[in-house]
Amino acid sequence: MNSDSDQAWHSAAPSSSITATRRRWPWLLLIVILMVAGAGGVYAWPQIEPLVPALSNSFSGEKVAAADKEALPDLLAAHQKVEDDLAALGKSVAAQQEQLKSVADQLAALTAKVDALERPAPPPAPAPPPAVAEAPAAAPAPHVAPKPRRPSVRAPKPSGPISVGGAPLNAAAGGR
Repeated sequence: MNSDSDQAWHSAAPSSSITATRRRWPWLLLIVILMVAGAGGVYAWPQIEPLVPALSNSFSGEKVAAADKEALPDLLAAHQKVEDDLAALGKSVAAQQEQLKSVADQLAALTAKVDALERPAPPPAPAPPPAVAEAPAAAPAPHVAPKPRRPSVRAPKPSGPISVGGAPLNAAAGGR
């Protein structure tokens, strides 16, 4: 780099087109935002103040352990009672399932009896034919000839004028 180029660079520096009032707005806006945040903190401090000691007390192990030791017998008694209640409920559910099975078996037996009463009695089985050592060959049965059909009797055709082609009939034409 030579000094000629540095001089040309400095001489061609851009002139500031932003006025002084336009440069103050971002700073003024930043100050207003900080003031609003500070006012919000002052307003919210009474609601935050009770939480701060509570947070510091929650981490003290001695107070928590003492409270747990006092509540432990109550929790164990409640746990034992819940276990006893669950065992009693399990026994009652098992007894109800046995009763349900018994009722279902009785219902199935009654249904079978009703079905047996609704069905007609089977015809008595014929006596088995006597056993023969060797059955003789039977003669073939004679062929029966079918009866001849009677011719069907037809009703007599009505006599009178007959329309051919769908033309209407005149009453006078029938008198001829």
